[in-house]
Amino acid sequence: MIGIQQQAQYQQHLNVPYETQINPPISYGTQIHIFGTISPSANRFEVNLANHRGDVVLHVNPRFDQNTIVLTSAPGGNWGQEERQSIPIQRGQQFSMIIMVTAEGFKIALNNQHFADFRHRIGFNAAELVQVKGDVQLNSLQIYPGYGGQGGHGFPLNVPFIQHINMFPGRTIQVDGQSTGQRMEINLLNGSHDGADVALHLNPRFDSREVIRNSCIHGGWASEEKSGGFPFTSGGPFSIQIVCYPQHYQISANGRPFADFQHRAPFQSVQALQIKGDVQLTNVRVL
Repeated sequence: MIGIQQQAQYQQHLNVPYETQINPPISYGTQIHIFGTISPSANRFEVNLANHRGDVVLHVNPRFDQNTIVLTSAPGGNWGQEERQSIPIQRGQQFSMIIMVTAEGFKIALNNQHFADFRHRIGFNAAELVQVKGDVQLNSLQIYPGYGGQGGHGFPLNVPFIQHINMFPGRTIQVDGQSTGQRMEINLLNGSHDGADVALHLNPRFDSREVIRNSCIHGGWASEEKSGGFPFTSGGPFSIQIVCYPQHYQISANGRPFADFQHRAPFQSVQALQIKGDVQLTNVRVL
């Protein structure tokens, strides 16, 4: 389980500057997990997705001397426009950083909270290396494979669909397919059978153009959440991504953030992913 491994990985030490190859090659869904400790007197450190030709596809640069984090890229070594965010991490403390590849850009989380989206300026598949430099102790860097540049298997999967899973912060579920009727649902179950508690019920309803989020504990449905509009097209393809964070699930639709759903049951109790309804599935990945 990654959650257990991560605790041990904080005790390791990797020499900085550090560089490692992205293998297998970067693709949609690739995740890079970085754990470290910031030097007590740190001014700056950086994480780069780069290649041997001198391109920097993504540059994440915490600057404690300016109380900001700079995001940018450098095609051919030429720095582009900077995007700046307030810095949510502190000198002398441990931190985690997760970078995930989506169709639109890179999603970046710091200390298990979504921090920023950085839209692709260069084809993300130009990235071959992960580099870490500067005033930081690097405890662990793990690269988790994506699901291929074309985004799926390319053939239908049986519906209803069920897959046994365990849940932890950073776990990502990717579902791609096409609607074939009025309603479909994605459920995270606290068991492996119908009738089990539902930690997250995600229910796009094409007839009422709503996306219902709910939970069902001990047989009782709780209050529905349905804000955020309807990001799907009847009969059209879709891509749904669910990322587990310590306090909530983050849901994205077609490459864009859609909604957060606060945990109503411990994420550790999730045992299965279930998909059913009016849907043709082309890809399901649990990362």
